[in-house]
Amino acid sequence: MNPDEINEVLDCSDDDIFSSDDGFSVFDDTDDDPDFQIGLNDSTHSIDNSGSDFESNFNLLDSNKETPQPPDSSTPTIQTPVFQGSNIRVTSTVQDYGDNIIWSDIMQSNNLVYNPTGQVVGINPDLIECLTNGRPYDFYSIFVDDTIIDMLVLETNRYASQLISTPHKSKSRLTRWENVTKKEMLTFLGICMWMGLTTFPSIASYWSKKLTYQSSIPQYMCRNRFELLLRTFHCSNNVECPKGDRLFKVRDLIDSLVDKYKCAMIPEEHMCIDESIIPFVGRLSFRQYIKNKHHRYGIKIFKLCIQDAYTIGFRVYTGREAEPGVEVSTKIVMEMSEEYLDFGRTLYTDNWYTSINLAHKLLSRSTNLVGTLRANRKHNPQDVVKHKLKKGEIVAQKSNTGILILKWKDKRDVLMLSTKHEDNIRQIQTKIGTEVGKPEVVLDYNRGKGLVDVSDLRSSYHTPLRRSMKWYRKVAFEVLLNTSVINALILYNKVNNCNMSVTEFRESIILSMIEKPATEIENIEMHSIVEKTTRNRCAICYQKLVLKEGRAYAQSKTKKVRTMCSACDKFYCVDLCFVVCIYLL
Repeated sequence: MNPDEINEVLDCSDDDIFSSDDGFSVFDDTDDDPDFQIGLNDSTHSIDNSGSDFESNFNLLDSNKETPQPPDSSTPTIQTPVFQGSNIRVTSTVQDYGDNIIWSDIMQSNNLVYNPTGQVVGINPDLIECLTNGRPYDFYSIFVDDTIIDMLVLETNRYASQLISTPHKSKSRLTRWENVTKKEMLTFLGICMWMGLTTFPSIASYWSKKLTYQSSIPQYMCRNRFELLLRTFHCSNNVECPKGDRLFKVRDLIDSLVDKYKCAMIPEEHMCIDESIIPFVGRLSFRQYIKNKHHRYGIKIFKLCIQDAYTIGFRVYTGREAEPGVEVSTKIVMEMSEEYLDFGRTLYTDNWYTSINLAHKLLSRSTNLVGTLRANRKHNPQDVVKHKLKKGEIVAQKSNTGILILKWKDKRDVLMLSTKHEDNIRQIQTKIGTEVGKPEVVLDYNRGKGLVDVSDLRSSYHTPLRRSMKWYRKVAFEVLLNTSVINALILYNKVNNCNMSVTEFRESIILSMIEKPATEIENIEMHSIVEKTTRNRCAICYQKLVLKEGRAYAQSKTKKVRTMCSACDKFYCVDLCFVVCIYLL
């Protein structure tokens, strides 16, 4: 620019520089930045020009401002249900949605009706008839049925064959591989679940003969076979893996189980979507970090939970799934809840998902949204967001499209969005006996949002997940031995009208899955001295001499004894060495 042009710009007002004919700022980046905020000074204004209120509303406008023009017909709009009302005062609006939204202090009721056709909800009636007085394993086998077990058997044997065809050591366990059977696969899964009930430092500890690690697991499967099955455990054919499908190894298993979850239970009014995490610290392209979770590093999953913390939707996050003009969080919510919309249900989300855009999408599908809201979300009413409050105070506005934005001051500011509530306060009694007022939307949110948290908490009780597992094995065990168990427990308690604990339920399933041992548990042989007619080297003395003098010296100098440990099947000196065998070997 030359000096004359610079002086001309300096003489102009801000409105001359930054305004355009259609009311949009030339620097408006709302389409590019999903969290872009329109400030109070930059927002346009709209009025209700219906009836005789037009003139009075018009006078509320700042006389120094230009009268806003109607939105250009070329501006894209989103169809949303509009609540008819009168005496709506002039308030701030925003572009794209702003041309449709008018924020007001007038609280208008939402007309959505839950289950208008009176359809049956809750547990599938066919299951109630079949499973009344059934065992816990009968409920578990609704999900992990013969088709799932057959798939695991087929793919595990296939993967073992693929490993055998590759170069391996001559003494590898694979050289003694035998195809796994259906009964053996059930026993293997039962032992994995058993290991969650009795936690030892390592897998080998369950087969240790130390007095501190006495276990009955060796009576059902030897260690070599268990570790070989753990290595070859598979639920997909690696040869058929399509390029770019990160979840191919577990996709069929997850899809099959989720379909069974949906068939067993029909959601009632309340649903909740939230993220969870399967702990994993290995190298993985889609491993996530969530600082507020107990396990911060791992595989991020999205869960859709309904009444009693029953999981009806399960989705593994494998990386950003952005689409032009659609936020990832909105896309996930709409896809996971698609089957349950248009029914008058209520969906609870946290501030990562909640937005005015999502609320409009759900309202257009006859579904309510309740959730916490980030202050910097697009289209938030700034009169509410920036209002300063004292503890216990609230401020709220509701749009003509039926969206309530409420701010409440507790220990800190709480910003809420709801399409079914008004700004009502309810008196509740605290633990110390005092009465305090809380907004109804907050109380309702606290009840609905905890569904996923309760599901995660129950799954964490005696989880069989171990640190050394492959990522796909962890995901498979999560749905097979955690999510499916908790869902089966919920069905069991509802059908039989009881309150069995997670521990008791797991114990019953384990006893039904494992085969009867060759030796009765009561007859497990403990460490004891047996006098033999032949002599052999003391195992402990021999090892000491090998480390100190070498193998040749130890073979000739190690003391030979007749005393043998019946459990270890090795010879030991009857004094100190036998004590070492009991407590350290």
